[in-house]
Amino acid sequence: MLTQEQQKIRANLQATIAANEGELSRYETMDAANVQCLQALLDRIQSLDIDHGQKRAMADICLLLLETAAMAKRLNTELTETDARFISVLEKKHPNLDNRELRICLFIKLDYDNEEIARTASITTRGMESVRYRMHHKLGLGRSGSIKNYLINLAPS
Repeated sequence: MLTQEQQKIRANLQATIAANEGELSRYETMDAANVQCLQALLDRIQSLDIDHGQKRAMADICLLLLETAAMAKRLNTELTETDARFISVLEKKHPNLDNRELRICLFIKLDYDNEEIARTASITTRGMESVRYRMHHKLGLGRSGSIKNYLINLAPS
């Protein structure tokens, strides 16, 4: 049986969760609309009667933005253009990493600590240590190899 104070806290938390879910839904709708706009812009660019080099440059920008949006959605996290390039390089070099491991690699490279990464990945700190142990082997690092140093050196400039 919950006390009146606990019931009030619970109701406040439920209201906060509902508000956050509504906000997340709005962001997802906005992202979908932005992707549609980018695709429409890319189509318009392709139909323009302009210099092929200029057309290719504009199309490449749209394609990069579309790729970044798709990758962010797949990894369930916001990505900068640099983050998306890093993930792309990492995926090509290590296709054995799953989406969660790719996301964790990004957070390691960005200097998040184990507790922060665990919280973001919805796992325990001990679970995070296990993930890092498995990733160490998947990345082919020796016993003394540092995942963070490896990922920093892998990062595109």
